Amino acid sequence: MGREAEGHAVWRGASGAVKAVLERDGIRLRGEVRALLPRAGLREWRVEGEDLCLRSDGEPLALTLGAREAAAWVRALDKPLPSLAAKLGVSPMARALVLGGPAPEAIAVALAGAEVPGPEQAAVIVAVLTGPGDLAAALAAGTATGLRVWCVYGKGKGAAVGDAAVRDAFRAAGWIDIKACAVSEAFTATLYRPPV
Repeated sequence: MGREAEGHAVWRGASGAVKAVLERDGIRLRGEVRALLPRAGLREWRVEGEDLCLRSDGEPLALTLGAREAAAWVRALDKPLPSLAAKLGVSPMARALVLGGPAPEAIAVALAGAEVPGPEQAAVIVAVLTGPGDLAAALAAGTATGLRVWCVYGKGKGAAVGDAAVRDAFRAAGWIDIKACAVSEAFTATLYRPPV
């Protein structure tokens, strides 16, 4: 999705200049009107003149963005969201070697039918990091195979292995983080490619 536009919003009785951001998870309004509208609650989007009009959890929102930009937002909202498997680049044709664990439910669902028992058939490694040992094993497996590694780890201060530890370990070995995606409320994932 990833669209941004400046315009005017009318939402829940408030009206004013905003920067509107269309994200995977919804619409974020910043400025004189502030709101985060979850994607799951958005309905009935359409263009009316210069406005993008829609309903969020049953309440009307009007965003004056200009006819062309409003139409672009409608096209973006019409596109189905990619599945987690698609974001990870895994499928029965591009399978994954899974390390660490146990995998969060979202990862287990995304990898169903796309797991392999060894690196020979794998297109990518998906490493579920539950501790420093999993981090070291992921880096070692990626180095040994030359495969890209998705590191799946918890969000926030309570995570067993956090973003900084993952980034520091992989970057120190010359790897480059090239993509990130949300897995769930509690987990995130970052894709690393080996040194060239």
